[in-house]
Amino acid sequence: MTDVFEALAIEGGQQLVRALATGVVDLVRRAPALWRRSGRDAEQRIGAELERSSAEIAAEFAAEGEDGPGRVRARAEVVWETRLRDLLAAHPEALQEVEQFLAELRSQEQFQPQSQTIQNITASGQNAQAQGVIGGNIVNLGVVRDGGARGDGSPNRP
Repeated sequence: MTDVFEALAIEGGQQLVRALATGVVDLVRRAPALWRRSGRDAEQRIGAELERSSAEIAAEFAAEGEDGPGRVRARAEVVWETRLRDLLAAHPEALQEVEQFLAELRSQEQFQPQSQTIQNITASGQNAQAQGVIGGNIVNLGVVRDGGARGDGSPNRP
């Protein structure tokens, strides 16, 4: 298998699961058509597998939340990576169609709501400073004249 096929399969597994997790349902429902070259039965089987993956991811999300361990999502990525790898190995002529499908998935991602982190930090007293860590970034906050630090990312103003 070529490196292009391998890279597409890996990215495809990730993008497909991300789309299932974020609810890009209309686009994901078009995915089984990629397998039409393998026959109607394969296309239907892939559609059923997508539905099952979607239900499992939704159940995991309901039980664990967005920041849960993501075991089901990780397993689903491997499954869909394998499915896409097998498709491209059996039907190299599907390369352009798979690339186009992934481009559409990527473009949908930019319209998904981004998560927001809010951290309230309070510092009081003379020369007080406050620090917070958000996503691995340390945010240093100075002191405003009334003695409180602003933790909303806005500049400190007297």
